[in-house]
Amino acid sequence: MSQRMSPLLAFSLACLLAYLLAWFVAWPLSAHAQEPPVAAVGGGGASYFSEVDERLTIRKVAVLPVSDNLDGIYARPVEAELIARVKASRQWDLVESGGGDAAPAMPPTLTDLEENPAAFKRLAGSIEADAFIVATAGKGPSGLSIKVDLFLKDDGKLLAQEQLKDYGRFDLADVKAQVRTLFKKVAARIPYDGIVLSRQANRVTVNLGRADGLVVGQTLTVVQILKVARHPKFGFLVSAEKEIIGKVKVLKVDEGLSFGAVMSERERGAIKRFAKISGLDSVTYPEPSDLAAAAGGAGAPERADSDVSFGKGAREWLPIRPPAFGQVGFKLGVGQYNTSVNLQGVNNLQATSPFYPQLSLYGEIWLNPNWQVRADVLQGVITVDNPRAGSTPSQLNESLSRYQLTVGYNFLLRDDFFGPKFQLNAGFMTYRSYVDDSQPLGLTTAAYSGFVIGIGGSMPLTERKDWFLGGSTNLVLFPHLSESPASSGDSSSNTINDFSLFVERKMGENIRAVASIDVSLYSTTFSGTGSRTGPGGVSETASTASQKLTSLNAGIAYLF
Repeated sequence: MSQRMSPLLAFSLACLLAYLLAWFVAWPLSAHAQEPPVAAVGGGGASYFSEVDERLTIRKVAVLPVSDNLDGIYARPVEAELIARVKASRQWDLVESGGGDAAPAMPPTLTDLEENPAAFKRLAGSIEADAFIVATAGKGPSGLSIKVDLFLKDDGKLLAQEQLKDYGRFDLADVKAQVRTLFKKVAARIPYDGIVLSRQANRVTVNLGRADGLVVGQTLTVVQILKVARHPKFGFLVSAEKEIIGKVKVLKVDEGLSFGAVMSERERGAIKRFAKISGLDSVTYPEPSDLAAAAGGAGAPERADSDVSFGKGAREWLPIRPPAFGQVGFKLGVGQYNTSVNLQGVNNLQATSPFYPQLSLYGEIWLNPNWQVRADVLQGVITVDNPRAGSTPSQLNESLSRYQLTVGYNFLLRDDFFGPKFQLNAGFMTYRSYVDDSQPLGLTTAAYSGFVIGIGGSMPLTERKDWFLGGSTNLVLFPHLSESPASSGDSSSNTINDFSLFVERKMGENIRAVASIDVSLYSTTFSGTGSRTGPGGVSETASTASQKLTSLNAGIAYLF
């Protein structure tokens, strides 16, 4: 007997199968949707990741060989002291750099490493360190100078730098004391005080202890470094942007370690191994006496005796950054102009202007302490008597213009850009003296151009470096002359020389007063017959010509 399934039972079975099928299909999706993102899991909870923070985690430090200019007299003690400081540090572990023949070869100057991260990474080689300390020492006429740099291996860039300049004592004990101070300052430039070494549940271990001023019951601030600002030219750390992610209470203190418990954190597990401790040296203020003083309202500047301390119209003081990128300046001057053309068959045509005004503009870009690019512009206006008898007009107007672009290399006699130095220059120049046309033709418009090579130098005259004296001389190679409206010869042999002597007075951190004496000489010897014509169409040829400019200039330079 055939049995048929009741409609109610069939409907129930169909619903059950549909439910099971839907659950089976949706289960993987729902399981995936409930799974927290991988980037947000760690240490049993949320985890904050910052590439900058991770890069600045310094645990192992190596000291590279130190160089000096005295065959190691100071280099070896300075290196030994730096190694001893790293060994004594509770935050850093010393990594041997090799030493002896296995030590990496140092470049000619520490500046090479500061400017070339790739060169530093090659120098660091396979040494397993997070950061490297590199130092130089040099003895000069004014004393001993020491520079200590801290480089990150990760990017090869300079992270921190401290310098001692013109130290007047040379005893090794004094030198070592100064090295200890420099090391302490370099370490203090790292944007955190310590790190969390480990975490289990809510218990943490910190690499700071009694020697760092920690006491039982103290609350530590845990931060994450989000962003750093580095000097655009030299690369060292200027500032750091941090975020507070938690608090830790100190429960036990040893000499170099502390143990505590997490009191709070942004999310569970935010404080983890290598998290940064910051704010040990907190900013403190005098205890306020009332709400107005605490709010900065009726504070000290508004007290009855404020004029004694602050003066009238007191304003906040802001530090001015020293110049590091270049300078621009202008000079106004008065000059003396002499020109001469030896015209064969006529006479020697000479014109002089004992007084003419001129304006000089210049700008420099300092690519680094050694290399720079400079541009100069000079403009002048002259009126002279027509040197040719019977020629009209009787007075001639001239305009002078000179443009020069050079690249210079500084040889620093000390490790100081504003100290004594020599400079080699090379570049290109053009000079043009445009003169009114005259009949018959007397003076011609002359345009010179060529490649410049020169040598210069400057030095501070005082220990405060508020007065400077310098000079330069240039020679133009392969000078070329073109004349209009006529040439004085088929070909010409030209010589161009410049000389300058200047003095500068420092008026402020970024302003200097400048005065200079400048002399330029353009001389030419002609050969062959030119295109000059005299009265009646007679051809004329010049044998020599020259122009001499002597000027006294003064102006202002702005250093940025």
